[in-house]
Amino acid sequence: MARRTEPRRDVDDVAAAIADGCVALRLRIVTRAVNAIYDEALRGLGSTIGQLNLLVALSRMGEASPTRLGRALRLELSTLSRNLERMRARGWIESVPSHDRAQRLRLTAAGRKLLVDAYPAWQQAQRDARALLGQATASAIGRASAKLRAAADRTS
Repeated sequence: MARRTEPRRDVDDVAAAIADGCVALRLRIVTRAVNAIYDEALRGLGSTIGQLNLLVALSRMGEASPTRLGRALRLELSTLSRNLERMRARGWIESVPSHDRAQRLRLTAAGRKLLVDAYPAWQQAQRDARALLGQATASAIGRASAKLRAAADRTS
């Protein structure tokens, strides 16, 4: 049986195909633009949207290990560790004594205050991000996120 081979492609053709059609690359561009909106809104509070996301997750979980937190938010360990250290240094989170030797984290009073104080800035950033993306795209992102979260819940 003859072996089928793909035609050789020129590097420029390959680069163009990836640039024009790669979902991951396009999402990264959108994510950077949207993150910049939120980061600018939160700058006066000394926070980023990534850190606010961690505060929200910890608030909802009550307490969580870094592993559980990273898994829930689909964060790389290096990104998570870097943010947690900064947040701990600013007094927004603390380690909780645990009977099983696993590190557990929770919000401090300062972290809870930051979350409340950040809400008006977050609301403005939310309006700006929705205006940039358009309502249909923002809603589609919400649906996609819910779908991914549901799939993750079924496998955990």
